[in-house]
Amino acid sequence: MSQMKPLDGVFLSLETPETPTHIGGLAILDTSTNPAFDFDFFRDFVAERVARCPRFSWRVSEVPLGLDLPYWVSDEALDFNEHVRRAALPSPGGTQELADLAGHLFAMPLDRTRPLWEMYLIEGLQGGRVALLWKVHHCLMDGVSGAGLMELLFDLTPEPAPRATIPVTDEGGKNNDQEQAASSPPSWDQMLGRSIRNAATRNLKFAENLYKLASEAIGEGQNTEPAAETPRVSFNGTVGARRAVAWTSLPISHLKEIKDQLGVTINDVILGLTGGSVREYLASRGELPKTSLKAVVPVSTRKPGDKSIGNQIRDIAVDWATDLEDPIERIMRIHKDTIRAKKEVAEGGVNLIEGLAESLPPAATRLIVQAGAAFADRVPLPGNAVVSNVRMPSVPFYIAGAKIEATIPISVLAPTQGLNITALTYCDEIYFGFTVDPRLVPNPWMLADGTSKSLIELQAAMERRS
Repeated sequence: MSQMKPLDGVFLSLETPETPTHIGGLAILDTSTNPAFDFDFFRDFVAERVARCPRFSWRVSEVPLGLDLPYWVSDEALDFNEHVRRAALPSPGGTQELADLAGHLFAMPLDRTRPLWEMYLIEGLQGGRVALLWKVHHCLMDGVSGAGLMELLFDLTPEPAPRATIPVTDEGGKNNDQEQAASSPPSWDQMLGRSIRNAATRNLKFAENLYKLASEAIGEGQNTEPAAETPRVSFNGTVGARRAVAWTSLPISHLKEIKDQLGVTINDVILGLTGGSVREYLASRGELPKTSLKAVVPVSTRKPGDKSIGNQIRDIAVDWATDLEDPIERIMRIHKDTIRAKKEVAEGGVNLIEGLAESLPPAATRLIVQAGAAFADRVPLPGNAVVSNVRMPSVPFYIAGAKIEATIPISVLAPTQGLNITALTYCDEIYFGFTVDPRLVPNPWMLADGTSKSLIELQAAMERRS
């Protein structure tokens, strides 16, 4: 029997009707590269490829009363018609119509009685193109392994690779356990026995994490200057069930040039550009705080080459430098604070999500989440928004023979964070996807356009500096 790993299981426990915890993306496809492309062809193609990744036929079996982590059970009756669906855009089938439909479809939680993934082939785009919206629950993968799944589905030429050449992923990988999902849930006796053993392990982890937290608190108390409290802005209200998306793309070469000139990282440049956009957005609404906002940045803990399914991430809170007008100064402060945050992670500080996963059973985690949501306006913010960066290979891909023109990331909203920004590099472009609660961020396109404007301002500042 295969039991969910703690860090994967916590993403199920964190889920509420208002904050589903799946991730996904939107790909724009040019079907002219495959004259045979239609919905049936696409569905059969996906069925063949997903069969090479056994975990995508697994469904969740919960432990009664949430006393222990759920189990994975193989769905022998997997019906691809329930997972690969089609939709159509209203006329004129432009960017806004696509964004509206993508936000609506992405907002709907995944059905926990089935394997936790879905795809929608969206027809009716201008120019005869189609779009692919995909959703996968965060308990199955993080952003890096999500990109690995896309590589499983993608080909380097319009001619799909023969089935025999597609490697089986996930099970058998040296970074995963070797257990296979059972065909039925474990018995009560089996669940009870494992629950007792796991409870003992969690008690030890709880004591260990409590000790680390106390040590960190003592260390922070010795600092001459306490850390500034994260300011609240309009997108840090209580998140509702609706979603809206927007996006923009920038040449990756421009960001690399800035990175090299300033001696920073691509992540620092991404944070600098998005920080500039958020600064302009808040200033236009008359609510720019005097102190800087903080970005929550997921950091992969994967070893090089590891593309196994599942979560291997930690979150760090970084100064977003939104109080600085100068774009170069903003990036340099971000760079300095990112080094500080990564050092704290390397020294073994406690991560909130990881601590919940290791220390508490799912039922207790749910109670904490519910209590936090009820008092969201009184609990200190861990950060104002998540900003993440995912890389894909810098070559064009095809899916079911259709060329992928663009790929836009869509992600999770936390209970008090009505904005998520995810950057994804594909070919020569870096695509910025903005996922929002439209009640808290009425016009996410302002943030998308502001990111492009932020690059222009940064380039002008670089020219003045040279």
